[in-house]
Amino acid sequence: MKIRLFLFTLLSFAVFAYAQTANPSTAENYIYSKTCLDENCIKKSEQVQYFDDLGRSKQLIGIKATPLGKDLVTPVQYDEFGRTTRQYLPVPQSGTQNGAIYTDPLNNAIAVFGNEKIYTEQEIENSPAGRIKKI
Repeated sequence: MKIRLFLFTLLSFAVFAYAQTANPSTAENYIYSKTCLDENCIKKSEQVQYFDDLGRSKQLIGIKATPLGKDLVTPVQYDEFGRTTRQYLPVPQSGTQNGAIYTDPLNNAIAVFGNEKIYTEQEIENSPAGRIKKI
């Protein structure tokens, strides 16, 4: 009986440890989402979205989202008024951090995209309305 209980406990810890594949940064605010693509959740899509102290999006990380199993990171930057004036393309990273936040997600952009512009930029007028002048 003791051996069965020991094996059951050991097996349950092994399954729990295997199920925890993502490793988000605990010092940051984040939302982790997992979407199962088949019945047994063998194929899955995992994402971590990090937020700053004001609740604005900071980074969106697709865990092992590329065909080679590397992370796909979409950085979000704000201007001095808290508006997103640049919207970046997702940047494939050189490896995976299993959902941990990247300090410089644009570091690998030159290796992937070269000297191409990887963002769209909006010019916003300096008024309280904040209308877009040019895209």
